[in-house]
Amino acid sequence: MDQPSDKGKPPPNHGGTGRRPLADFLPPAFSKPRFRLFAAGQALSVVGSWIQQVALSWLVYRITGSVFLLGVTGFLLQISHLFIAPVAGFMIDRMPRAALLIAINIWLAAMAALLAGLALAGVENINAYLLLAFLIGIGNACEAPTRQSLLGAIVEDRSLLPSAIGVNSALFNSGRMIGPAIAGALLTRFSEGVCFALNALSFIGIIGALIAMRLPETQSLSLRASPGGLAIRDTLARLAEIPVARYLLPSASAIALCALPLNQLMPSIAVEFFQGDAGLVGLLLSASGFGALTAALFLAMQRNHRVQFTLVQVAPILAGVALMALSQSRSLWLSLPLLSVVGAFVLSTSVSTNTLLQQSVDDDWRGRVIGLYFTFFLGMAPLGNLASGWLASHVGLGTTLMLNGTLMAVAGLIAQIRLRRVGARDKLRESVKL
Repeated sequence: MDQPSDKGKPPPNHGGTGRRPLADFLPPAFSKPRFRLFAAGQALSVVGSWIQQVALSWLVYRITGSVFLLGVTGFLLQISHLFIAPVAGFMIDRMPRAALLIAINIWLAAMAALLAGLALAGVENINAYLLLAFLIGIGNACEAPTRQSLLGAIVEDRSLLPSAIGVNSALFNSGRMIGPAIAGALLTRFSEGVCFALNALSFIGIIGALIAMRLPETQSLSLRASPGGLAIRDTLARLAEIPVARYLLPSASAIALCALPLNQLMPSIAVEFFQGDAGLVGLLLSASGFGALTAALFLAMQRNHRVQFTLVQVAPILAGVALMALSQSRSLWLSLPLLSVVGAFVLSTSVSTNTLLQQSVDDDWRGRVIGLYFTFFLGMAPLGNLASGWLASHVGLGTTLMLNGTLMAVAGLIAQIRLRRVGARDKLRESVKL
């Protein structure tokens, strides 16, 4: 039944105070009770995950004193995105998504509990921790696309999807700023095992929220009709037909390859550029995180995806230019805002590409397409870390940052040139119903 029209009705007076209701200042996705449940549970889980990540890095370094093994740990946590995400996307479209996400979070909670048990028992076998890092990486590679594919069902309204994706990113970046600070405070008084145990407990929030939502269980009819499923190559072919993927995904991949390694290089930047210490590393990371969080909050407030359509075209170029400027800066007070700019436009590129990509596909294809998006984006991060580390050791840190920034800007310019072809921009607009 159609809802009665509000046409001709006077606007609400908000109790005669003339004040706007609080809901007007919140992201539109928060108008849905299910999404409010999701955000509360996810916020707790994200903070716990960042606490665990910092504690695990500290534990590995404390036991071994090896910077190389520290890098190996990060590699093991990330590399699964390159290989597992496409398979995860295939699973997402074959299985009930809410139940799958609950199962994945239970897996991650179990891995955190195992870490806690080993650490509290005083085990110092580094191979055990590296194995658990790899298993956690597999869980993360499955969790991220599953969670993203479920956002549409949580908000129940496709028009709210851009806001939901923005909030999801804001939660991640808030956790990136809060979690490490909590971890640092805990590690000064307690052991790493306590941090791991707290993360295991933090999954209660998101698992409980998913159960309380009572989401309808849906899965792809096309995949249920075909027990063998669709091959990954078929999904790649489908992805190639989507204008967002064809025109914008390459620049997002370039951003991941060249910009995401910046966090790994931050200790070197602090020492080589500014003769700083661990405290300065934290300040530099916070500056980058502040820019990303600001961009995420801005995108979360959008009520349609026109802003994302503009940002995804210019953000890679601006991020590249800011990184090039950072490579030449030896002034801390200039470098801090430059890092914020890089963080803001890197996040704008990833979130906007993700939003437009999800708006371009039917729900039956959402899991597979998001899985490949994570492959082309987060899957590039470990490769970028290795390449940037090798370059920095051979040609210098400043030159490496300059090359990375140049590649990002060039990738953005190539995307612009391709979009200027006859009909290309119109195809892109039509695919996301602008």
